[in-house]
Amino acid sequence: MSNRKGMTLLVVLVMAALIGLSAMMLFSSANLETMIAGNKRRTNQAKLAAISGVNHFVALGLSYNQLKNISNNQNRFVVVPRTLLGQKTYYEVEITFLNAIDKTYLIKSQGVYYKGNKILSSYPIRAAFTAK
Repeated sequence: MSNRKGMTLLVVLVMAALIGLSAMMLFSSANLETMIAGNKRRTNQAKLAAISGVNHFVALGLSYNQLKNISNNQNRFVVVPRTLLGQKTYYEVEITFLNAIDKTYLIKSQGVYYKGNKILSSYPIRAAFTAK
């Protein structure tokens, strides 16, 4: 009869350990999913900031000749300096001249999500332009 009591205790302890282990795995999985969602949100915020930078540049309506004059004969320069969109996001737009004959240039809008002095996510968008 005492053998049965020992076996019941062993079964109960094994079941309690299995339930505890599955609860820890569930918590770990939920925590990981929360971290992934946070990373995705920060990346989306940086992407939206980069899109805003492209829109800002297009809204300026600068011609190729105006851009060349602003550049002071530099091949690469920042045309839209760091522009804050909120407390944690900003963008910056840089131009690189590619071909003087075709009057083509590349813009790179860099959207950034940061906290304090630490960049948590960065998203670049590039677009090529040709003057008419």
